[in-house]
Amino acid sequence: MDIRMIDQQTTGIFMGRKDNRVPPRTGRYSPAIKIPLRSRDDNRGFTLIEVVVAMALIMVLLAIAAPLMSAYLKRSRGTICLSMRYVTEKAEMTYMIEKGRISDGIAELISVGLLEREPRCPSGGTYAWLQRSPEPILGCSVHYGSVPAVAEAAVLYASGFNDQTGLTRLMGQWNTGHGTLNNRPGQESRIGFGSTAWADYEIRVNAVLKAGNGYGVYYRADNNPNITGYVFQYDPGLGNRFVVRKVVNGVEQSPFQSIAMPAGFPVYNQSHDISISIVGNRHVIKVDNQPVLEFQDSTFAAGSGGFRTWGNSEAGFDNLNVVQK
Repeated sequence: MDIRMIDQQTTGIFMGRKDNRVPPRTGRYSPAIKIPLRSRDDNRGFTLIEVVVAMALIMVLLAIAAPLMSAYLKRSRGTICLSMRYVTEKAEMTYMIEKGRISDGIAELISVGLLEREPRCPSGGTYAWLQRSPEPILGCSVHYGSVPAVAEAAVLYASGFNDQTGLTRLMGQWNTGHGTLNNRPGQESRIGFGSTAWADYEIRVNAVLKAGNGYGVYYRADNNPNITGYVFQYDPGLGNRFVVRKVVNGVEQSPFQSIAMPAGFPVYNQSHDISISIVGNRHVIKVDNQPVLEFQDSTFAAGSGGFRTWGNSEAGFDNLNVVQK
Protein backbone atom coordinates (compact mmCIF):
# COMPACT_ATOMS: atom_id res chain seq x y z
CA MET A 1 0.00 0.00 0.00
CA ASP A 2 1.13 3.53 -0.76
CA ILE A 3 2.63 5.18 2.34
CA ARG A 4 1.00 8.49 1.35
CA MET A 5 -2.50 7.00 1.43
CA ILE A 6 -1.92 5.64 4.90
CA ASP A 7 -0.66 9.00 6.00
CA GLN A 8 -3.73 10.77 4.64
CA GLN A 9 -6.10 8.48 6.54
CA THR A 10 -4.18 8.93 9.73
CA THR A 11 -4.02 12.67 9.26
CA GLY A 12 -7.80 12.79 8.66
CA ILE A 13 -8.49 11.24 12.03
CA PHE A 14 -6.47 13.77 13.88
CA MET A 15 -7.68 16.71 11.78
CA GLY A 16 -11.38 16.17 12.78
CA ARG A 17 -12.65 14.59 9.64
CA LYS A 18 -15.86 12.71 9.95
CA ASP A 19 -15.34 9.01 10.28
CA ASN A 20 -18.20 6.99 8.81
CA ARG A 21 -17.13 3.77 10.38
CA VAL A 22 -19.45 2.28 13.05
CA PRO A 23 -17.72 2.23 16.40
CA PRO A 24 -17.40 -1.17 17.97
CA ARG A 25 -19.99 -2.25 20.63
CA THR A 26 -18.66 -1.95 24.09
CA GLY A 27 -20.92 -4.71 25.59
CA ARG A 28 -23.14 -2.23 27.55
CA TYR A 29 -26.78 -1.54 26.39
CA SER A 30 -27.50 2.15 26.13
CA PRO A 31 -30.85 2.59 24.28
CA ALA A 32 -31.49 5.79 22.50
CA ILE A 33 -35.23 5.83 23.53
CA LYS A 34 -36.19 5.28 27.12
CA ILE A 35 -39.42 3.22 27.59
CA PRO A 36 -41.00 4.06 30.91
CA LEU A 37 -41.85 1.08 33.07
CA ARG A 38 -45.46 0.68 34.22
CA SER A 39 -45.96 1.98 37.67
CA ARG A 40 -47.27 -0.37 40.30
CA ASP A 41 -50.14 2.08 40.91
CA ASP A 42 -51.42 1.62 37.32
CA ASN A 43 -52.79 -1.81 38.27
CA ARG A 44 -55.36 -0.32 40.61
CA GLY A 45 -59.25 -0.72 40.00
CA PHE A 46 -61.90 2.02 39.63
CA THR A 47 -61.74 4.87 42.03
CA LEU A 48 -64.69 5.61 44.34
CA ILE A 49 -65.66 8.62 42.23
CA GLU A 50 -65.74 6.51 39.05
CA VAL A 51 -67.98 3.94 40.74
CA VAL A 52 -70.39 6.62 42.01
CA VAL A 53 -70.62 8.22 38.56
CA ALA A 54 -71.28 4.86 36.91
CA MET A 55 -74.01 4.04 39.42
CA ALA A 56 -75.61 7.45 38.92
CA LEU A 57 -75.72 6.89 35.16
CA ILE A 58 -77.31 3.48 35.64
CA MET A 59 -79.96 4.95 37.95
CA VAL A 60 -80.79 7.66 35.42
CA LEU A 61 -81.21 5.06 32.67
CA LEU A 62 -83.42 2.92 34.90
CA ALA A 63 -85.54 5.95 35.81
CA ILE A 64 -86.13 6.59 32.11
CA ALA A 65 -86.78 2.97 31.20
CA ALA A 66 -89.03 1.96 34.12
CA PRO A 67 -92.12 4.06 33.16
CA LEU A 68 -91.81 2.93 29.54
CA MET A 69 -91.63 -0.71 30.58
CA SER A 70 -94.56 -0.28 32.99
CA ALA A 71 -96.72 1.29 30.28
CA TYR A 72 -95.78 -1.48 27.86
CA LEU A 73 -96.71 -4.20 30.37
CA LYS A 74 -100.01 -2.45 31.14
CA ARG A 75 -100.94 -2.31 27.44
CA SER A 76 -99.94 -5.95 27.02
CA ARG A 77 -102.15 -7.05 29.92
CA GLY A 78 -105.06 -5.07 28.49
CA THR A 79 -104.63 -6.74 25.11
CA ILE A 80 -104.54 -10.20 26.69
CA CYS A 81 -107.69 -9.40 28.70
CA LEU A 82 -109.47 -8.24 25.55
CA SER A 83 -108.58 -11.51 23.81
CA MET A 84 -109.84 -13.55 26.78
CA ARG A 85 -113.18 -11.72 26.80
CA TYR A 86 -113.56 -11.96 23.02
CA VAL A 87 -113.03 -15.76 23.02
CA THR A 88 -115.51 -16.18 25.90
CA GLU A 89 -118.14 -14.00 24.21
CA LYS A 90 -117.83 -16.00 20.97
CA ALA A 91 -118.16 -19.25 22.94
CA GLU A 92 -121.35 -17.97 24.58
CA MET A 93 -122.75 -16.86 21.22
CA THR A 94 -122.01 -20.30 19.74
CA TYR A 95 -123.75 -21.96 22.67
CA MET A 96 -126.83 -19.74 22.23
CA ILE A 97 -127.03 -20.60 18.52
CA GLU A 98 -126.65 -24.32 19.14
CA LYS A 99 -128.83 -24.64 22.26
CA GLY A 100 -131.32 -21.83 21.76
CA ARG A 101 -130.67 -20.39 25.23
CA ILE A 102 -127.94 -18.75 27.27
CA SER A 103 -125.47 -20.96 29.11
CA ASP A 104 -125.44 -21.51 32.84
CA GLY A 105 -122.02 -19.89 32.98
CA ILE A 106 -118.40 -20.31 32.03
CA ALA A 107 -118.24 -23.74 33.69
CA GLU A 108 -120.85 -25.04 31.24
CA LEU A 109 -119.01 -23.53 28.28
CA ILE A 110 -115.94 -25.49 29.38
CA SER A 111 -117.92 -28.71 29.94
CA VAL A 112 -119.33 -28.69 26.38
CA GLY A 113 -115.92 -27.97 24.87
CA LEU A 114 -116.45 -24.38 23.76
CA LEU A 115 -113.75 -23.13 26.14
CA GLU A 116 -110.52 -24.91 27.07
CA ARG A 117 -110.18 -23.33 30.50
CA GLU A 118 -111.53 -20.57 32.69
CA PRO A 119 -110.53 -17.12 31.36
CA ARG A 120 -108.53 -14.98 33.77
CA CYS A 121 -107.58 -11.32 33.56
CA PRO A 122 -103.78 -10.89 33.77
CA SER A 123 -104.32 -7.78 35.91
CA GLY A 124 -106.46 -9.64 38.45
CA GLY A 125 -109.79 -8.22 37.23
CA THR A 126 -113.12 -9.95 37.76
CA TYR A 127 -115.15 -11.07 34.77
CA ALA A 128 -118.95 -10.80 34.77
CA TRP A 129 -121.58 -10.67 32.06
CA LEU A 130 -122.76 -7.17 31.27
CA GLN A 131 -125.20 -8.57 28.72
CA ARG A 132 -126.14 -12.09 27.67
CA SER A 133 -128.44 -11.49 24.70
CA PRO A 134 -128.88 -10.66 21.89
CA GLU A 135 -125.07 -10.31 21.84
CA PRO A 136 -122.96 -11.49 24.81
CA ILE A 137 -120.76 -8.83 26.39
CA LEU A 138 -118.28 -9.87 29.08
CA GLY A 139 -117.04 -7.09 31.33
CA CYS A 140 -113.84 -6.82 33.37
CA SER A 141 -113.59 -4.88 36.63
CA VAL A 142 -110.16 -3.56 35.53
CA HIS A 143 -110.34 -3.12 31.77
CA TYR A 144 -113.95 -2.82 30.63
CA GLY A 145 -117.37 -1.98 32.04
CA SER A 146 -118.76 -1.39 35.51
CA VAL A 147 -118.34 -4.85 37.00
CA PRO A 148 -118.84 -5.66 40.67
CA ALA A 149 -116.02 -7.58 42.30
CA VAL A 150 -117.75 -10.96 42.21
CA ALA A 151 -116.65 -14.19 40.64
CA GLU A 152 -118.55 -16.11 37.98
CA ALA A 153 -119.50 -18.66 40.65
CA ALA A 154 -121.43 -15.90 42.49
CA VAL A 155 -123.99 -15.60 39.68
CA LEU A 156 -127.17 -16.92 41.30
CA TYR A 157 -129.43 -16.81 38.28
CA ALA A 158 -129.42 -15.43 34.74
CA SER A 159 -131.89 -15.58 31.89
CA GLY A 160 -132.16 -14.21 28.40
CA PHE A 161 -135.85 -15.26 28.39
CA ASN A 162 -135.61 -17.48 25.35
CA ASP A 163 -137.79 -19.82 27.39
CA GLN A 164 -139.23 -19.96 30.91
CA THR A 165 -136.55 -22.19 32.44
CA GLY A 166 -136.06 -21.29 36.10
CA LEU A 167 -139.27 -19.21 36.26
CA THR A 168 -142.29 -20.01 38.43
CA ARG A 169 -145.62 -18.68 37.19
CA LEU A 170 -147.56 -17.49 40.24
CA MET A 171 -150.51 -15.66 38.69
CA GLY A 172 -151.75 -14.54 35.28
CA GLN A 173 -150.26 -15.34 31.89
CA TRP A 174 -146.65 -14.85 30.77
CA ASN A 175 -144.85 -15.64 27.55
CA THR A 176 -141.30 -15.53 26.29
CA GLY A 177 -140.13 -14.76 22.79
CA HIS A 178 -137.27 -12.97 21.06
CA GLY A 179 -135.38 -12.81 24.35
CA THR A 180 -138.15 -11.00 26.27
CA LEU A 181 -140.53 -11.98 29.06
CA ASN A 182 -143.96 -10.40 28.53
CA ASN A 183 -147.17 -10.38 30.57
CA ARG A 184 -150.69 -10.63 29.21
CA PRO A 185 -152.46 -7.33 30.07
CA GLY A 186 -155.89 -7.13 31.69
CA GLN A 187 -155.13 -9.14 34.83
CA GLU A 188 -152.89 -9.36 37.88
CA SER A 189 -149.75 -11.18 36.78
CA ARG A 190 -146.96 -12.51 39.00
CA ILE A 191 -143.92 -14.67 38.22
CA GLY A 192 -141.02 -15.70 40.46
CA PHE A 193 -137.45 -16.88 40.10
CA GLY A 194 -134.66 -18.10 42.34
CA SER A 195 -134.38 -19.49 45.85
CA THR A 196 -136.15 -18.33 49.00
CA ALA A 197 -132.79 -18.86 50.77
CA TRP A 198 -131.18 -15.97 48.90
CA ALA A 199 -130.16 -13.26 51.37
CA ASP A 200 -127.70 -10.68 50.02
CA TYR A 201 -127.83 -10.19 46.28
CA GLU A 202 -128.40 -7.80 43.39
CA ILE A 203 -131.06 -8.07 40.69
CA ARG A 204 -130.29 -6.42 37.35
CA VAL A 205 -132.84 -6.41 34.56
CA ASN A 206 -133.84 -4.33 31.54
CA ALA A 207 -137.54 -3.45 31.64
CA VAL A 208 -139.91 -1.49 29.41
CA LEU A 209 -143.45 -0.32 30.13
CA LYS A 210 -145.48 -0.27 26.93
CA ALA A 211 -148.84 0.73 28.42
CA GLY A 212 -150.76 0.93 31.68
CA ASN A 213 -149.98 1.90 35.25
CA GLY A 214 -146.68 0.16 35.87
CA TYR A 215 -144.77 -2.97 36.85
CA GLY A 216 -143.03 -4.30 39.95
CA VAL A 217 -139.86 -6.25 40.81
CA TYR A 218 -140.10 -8.53 43.86
CA TYR A 219 -137.10 -9.24 46.07
CA ARG A 220 -136.64 -11.18 49.28
CA ALA A 221 -140.01 -12.76 48.54
CA ASP A 222 -141.41 -16.22 49.32
CA ASN A 223 -142.31 -17.20 45.72
CA ASN A 224 -145.95 -18.01 46.52
CA PRO A 225 -149.05 -16.85 44.61
CA ASN A 226 -150.09 -14.86 47.71
CA ILE A 227 -146.63 -13.45 47.89
CA THR A 228 -144.82 -11.94 50.87
CA GLY A 229 -141.74 -9.75 50.53
CA TYR A 230 -140.54 -6.41 49.13
CA VAL A 231 -141.60 -5.00 45.78
CA PHE A 232 -140.05 -2.09 43.89
CA GLN A 233 -142.63 -0.48 41.63
CA TYR A 234 -142.17 1.57 38.50
CA ASP A 235 -145.43 3.40 38.98
CA PRO A 236 -146.77 6.12 36.64
CA GLY A 237 -150.20 5.28 38.10
CA LEU A 238 -149.12 7.04 41.32
CA GLY A 239 -148.10 10.16 39.45
CA ASN A 240 -144.85 8.97 37.85
CA ARG A 241 -143.07 7.71 40.96
CA PHE A 242 -140.61 5.02 42.01
CA VAL A 243 -141.89 3.32 45.17
CA VAL A 244 -141.11 0.41 47.48
CA ARG A 245 -143.85 -1.48 49.29
CA LYS A 246 -144.04 -4.41 51.66
CA VAL A 247 -146.36 -7.20 50.55
CA VAL A 248 -147.86 -9.64 53.06
CA ASN A 249 -149.87 -12.64 51.82
CA GLY A 250 -150.41 -10.95 48.47
CA VAL A 251 -151.70 -7.69 49.98
CA GLU A 252 -149.65 -4.58 49.30
CA GLN A 253 -149.08 -2.10 52.07
CA SER A 254 -148.78 1.64 51.52
CA PRO A 255 -145.47 2.78 50.02
CA PHE A 256 -142.86 3.32 52.71
CA GLN A 257 -140.26 4.61 50.22
CA SER A 258 -141.21 6.89 47.32
CA ILE A 259 -139.63 9.43 44.99
CA ALA A 260 -140.84 11.24 41.88
CA MET A 261 -139.39 10.33 38.50
CA PRO A 262 -137.06 13.02 37.11
CA ALA A 263 -138.59 15.73 34.95
CA GLY A 264 -138.75 14.63 31.33
CA PHE A 265 -138.17 10.99 32.24
CA PRO A 266 -139.31 8.74 29.33
CA VAL A 267 -141.93 6.59 31.06
CA TYR A 268 -143.27 4.53 28.16
CA ASN A 269 -141.75 2.51 25.32
CA GLN A 270 -138.15 2.92 26.43
CA SER A 271 -136.11 0.23 28.15
CA HIS A 272 -134.56 1.11 31.49
CA ASP A 273 -131.87 -0.69 33.45
CA ILE A 274 -133.26 -1.59 36.90
CA SER A 275 -130.84 -2.56 39.68
CA ILE A 276 -131.91 -3.63 43.17
CA SER A 277 -129.15 -4.36 45.69
CA ILE A 278 -129.92 -5.74 49.14
CA VAL A 279 -127.15 -6.45 51.69
CA GLY A 280 -128.18 -6.95 55.30
CA ASN A 281 -130.74 -4.25 55.96
CA ARG A 282 -129.39 -1.84 53.34
CA HIS A 283 -131.39 -1.37 50.12
CA VAL A 284 -130.01 0.49 47.09
CA ILE A 285 -132.18 0.87 43.98
CA LYS A 286 -130.88 2.35 40.73
CA VAL A 287 -132.56 3.22 37.45
CA ASP A 288 -130.25 3.57 34.46
CA ASN A 289 -127.30 3.34 36.86
CA GLN A 290 -128.53 6.36 38.85
CA PRO A 291 -129.46 5.83 42.54
CA VAL A 292 -133.12 6.67 43.11
CA LEU A 293 -133.83 5.07 46.52
CA GLU A 294 -131.50 4.12 49.35
CA PHE A 295 -132.74 3.11 52.79
CA GLN A 296 -132.52 0.57 55.61
CA ASP A 297 -135.15 -2.00 56.58
CA SER A 298 -134.89 -5.53 58.00
CA THR A 299 -138.48 -6.78 57.78
CA PHE A 300 -137.59 -9.62 55.38
CA ALA A 301 -134.20 -11.31 55.79
CA ALA A 302 -134.16 -13.58 52.72
CA GLY A 303 -136.17 -14.57 49.68
CA SER A 304 -136.37 -14.93 45.92
CA GLY A 305 -137.09 -12.45 43.12
CA GLY A 306 -139.95 -11.94 40.71
CA PHE A 307 -142.04 -9.58 38.55
CA ARG A 308 -145.58 -8.33 38.62
CA THR A 309 -147.97 -6.25 36.53
CA TRP A 310 -151.55 -5.17 37.21
CA GLY A 311 -154.61 -3.89 35.40
CA ASN A 312 -154.02 -3.04 31.77
CA SER A 313 -150.25 -2.71 32.19
CA GLU A 314 -148.14 -4.24 29.45
CA ALA A 315 -144.45 -4.70 30.24
CA GLY A 316 -141.41 -6.55 28.91
CA PHE A 317 -138.30 -7.79 30.73
CA ASP A 318 -134.95 -9.00 29.36
CA ASN A 319 -131.31 -9.63 30.32
CA LEU A 320 -131.99 -10.73 33.88
CA ASN A 321 -128.94 -11.31 36.10
CA VAL A 322 -128.88 -12.03 39.83
CA VAL A 323 -125.48 -11.93 41.54
CA GLN A 324 -124.51 -12.60 45.11
CA LYS A 325 -123.27 -9.62 47.06
